[in-house]
Amino acid sequence: MQKYLSSFFVLVFSAMLFPMSVSAQRLIISATPQNSPAFSRQEAASAQKDPGYFTISTDSVRVTLKKVSSETGGNFVQMQEPGAGGVDAVLDTIDHIINTASKIWSIVQQNAPVVNISGKYATAYPQGVTSAAQLAGWSMPKTYEYEFSANNLYGATMINCKYRVTFSYNGAYKGKGKFLTAVAVIPESVDVGWGYHFDMNADVPDSTIVNVGTDADPVAAMQLKLSWKMSTVLKEVDGTSVYYVQGNGLFNEIASPWQKGVARLQDVKAAQPLLDGVSFDGNF
Repeated sequence: MQKYLSSFFVLVFSAMLFPMSVSAQRLIISATPQNSPAFSRQEAASAQKDPGYFTISTDSVRVTLKKVSSETGGNFVQMQEPGAGGVDAVLDTIDHIINTASKIWSIVQQNAPVVNISGKYATAYPQGVTSAAQLAGWSMPKTYEYEFSANNLYGATMINCKYRVTFSYNGAYKGKGKFLTAVAVIPESVDVGWGYHFDMNADVPDSTIVNVGTDADPVAAMQLKLSWKMSTVLKEVDGTSVYYVQGNGLFNEIASPWQKGVARLQDVKAAQPLLDGVSFDGNF
């Protein structure tokens, strides 16, 4: 009888706390697959006894901008580019902009910052340019420091992650254009409570790298997508934010599942390439 009562209360808590439509939070919430190898029998048994501890309060999830600064150096990003050779022979135009570095990479895996993350970054160069040293006029890197946090039903912080979004801008070719380099996400610290799992990935689709200037004097722009997955033995909660970065130093969070006043990702036409295969109706 005790076993059935425990299961009943888990179902009641799930129904009350995770309604079928969660579009207001703009999060994707789903049940953790039964017998998931990611969780132990001890965690499953504990969740039956204390579902409040293992339930993420979606109202508590926050992504907070803590600080904006300009760095005097970019030591936290290790550029891995070939030597600065001449590009005149291969560079007919500068309006075709591409990313010569990372397309998608992990930031946090299994509750810990990824090792050697300093070599993961994106660029927005004219096609034919292979190194930041082939361009001139770079400004000091800009850094935006964020804190991600989520509580359980008791108000205890179960997930806390601090990270930085950083980039260098204003790179020019013979005085023309404004390009981007070392666009990166650097995890500072990750604290995750027992029974909780947290992962974070970065993604810069080629389709979001565009020229928002002119053919003769281009301005590079890109969109950096950050995706999170928070999970317990009871539920998985996924969320996505999109950061817009421009070659003249403009930075804006154009979509977030939690920030009030920030456009929803599915409502931003420029972000449509990021939505392939993603559902925001919250149904499960």
